[in-house]
Amino acid sequence: MNGETASPPQGFKAARIGDLRELESGVYWPQLEPHFLAPKFKSLRYRIQDRAGTLDAPGGTVALRGASGVGEFDVAYIADRLAAKLMIANDGLPDYCLTAVRRGALDCTGIPGAKSLPRIDEKLGLIYRGVPGTSLAATGDHERLAIWIPAAALVQRLSAALGGPVGKDLAFEPVFDWSTGPAQSLQRVLRLMAEEMASPLPFAGNAIASRSFSDLLVYTLLHAVPHSHSQRLLQASSPAIPATVKRAEAYIRANVEAPIALHDVADAAGCSVRSLQQGFQRFRDMTPLEAIRRARLEAARQALRSGEARGTVTELALRFGFTNPGRFARMYRAAYGESPVGDLRLPPPRPRRTD
Repeated sequence: MNGETASPPQGFKAARIGDLRELESGVYWPQLEPHFLAPKFKSLRYRIQDRAGTLDAPGGTVALRGASGVGEFDVAYIADRLAAKLMIANDGLPDYCLTAVRRGALDCTGIPGAKSLPRIDEKLGLIYRGVPGTSLAATGDHERLAIWIPAAALVQRLSAALGGPVGKDLAFEPVFDWSTGPAQSLQRVLRLMAEEMASPLPFAGNAIASRSFSDLLVYTLLHAVPHSHSQRLLQASSPAIPATVKRAEAYIRANVEAPIALHDVADAAGCSVRSLQQGFQRFRDMTPLEAIRRARLEAARQALRSGEARGTVTELALRFGFTNPGRFARMYRAAYGESPVGDLRLPPPRPRRTD
């Protein structure tokens, strides 16, 4: 930030922060409403790294925070005059954060499986999940844009793109080069997002158009940045997936509320159990048992999203073949980034007897 010249992009609610304690305590958050309202965002903590640094003008702006949103995404603008660190505390948050540096640089640490990452500047993009212990240390005179994407949104679109349930956890390669062809496509989508947020009525106030943009951004991201399911995504785009695997998946989806034995799935697919296991491992990167579990989780989620599911988590778990309700709730949260409890509808009260 050069003195008082920095300002958030058009369409952002802004909070100008002139006191280091105000930045570190987070008391400015209400100024960003109606964005970043979810309690999970309180896990984001800022600390000034260079307290010996002096400001150009005492009482001036130390930091600038902007907030906006598009569809399911919360979008943040961050600008700091002094070197500052973002830390993810408490239980963290399940969302993924796509970050584009506009000025200065930052160092990211604490990402699971990533021991050493290069310094992120304007030429490199960053995507990470909000797990506890992750931190971003930014240089002074720094500016960046951060798009928080719900894990459930990514998993849902990835499942649709794969044509089947997502097995292992979705993990991106955290750093990527903006100059590659796929990443440039992602940059163009982000520019479109910025243009729409700056308009008086983004996407003409049309919820369908906003949803379509969310799809566009997520699918572009999934194809632009390498991740743990990239190979499966390439295979899913090919007509080479055997009919036996597709028939097996159709049988599993049709019987998610019934006991499913592997030999029954193999019979429906028209192959041996061994061939079934080999086919799922090669083309779906999971075992048939994992595919059954994922299909049951997805069916439970659809029941919740449609409002059809009623009762307790225990009843929902047992309905879809999960004998341990606690384990079901943990798997559900790991897959979709949220608990099944809040979406459950209670059964209507029984009429009171009058006799």
